[in-house]
Amino acid sequence: RIFVGNLSPAVDEFALLQYFSRFGPISTFDFLFHHSGPNKGKPRGFAFIEYEHPDHADKAITAAHGKPLRGKTLIVTYAAQAPDYTSNGGVVRRKTLMESGRPTALSMLKDKSAKRNNTNDKIAMMEAKLRQME
Repeated sequence: RIFVGNLSPAVDEFALLQYFSRFGPISTFDFLFHHSGPNKGKPRGFAFIEYEHPDHADKAITAAHGKPLRGKTLIVTYAAQAPDYTSNGGVVRRKTLMESGRPTALSMLKDKSAKRNNTNDKIAMMEAKLRQME
């Protein structure tokens, strides 16, 4: 599955299919449109293409990435490496899981054990203080 981005508004589904079908038989084609807002019904500027054979995807990435299509330079990469698009059409780099600020399972386990130790330390300090007061 490959990502095709930075598409000109002049590029329609037919043109994109024609352009990318020369690299091999296409099994899945997703041309995305805005579903709401002022651009409702207009193309979002990117698509996803899946070929019947992975070699065809490699060939498409190698041959089409950085090439112009109707006035704009194509961004063609594997879908997993695709950039994120903002609501106004700008491109932002995807954050890794660590950069996103969302905890991983491992970090949550480590955090719980750190909290337990911290709680145990507080209890020990309180018990020591109570012994001093006796």
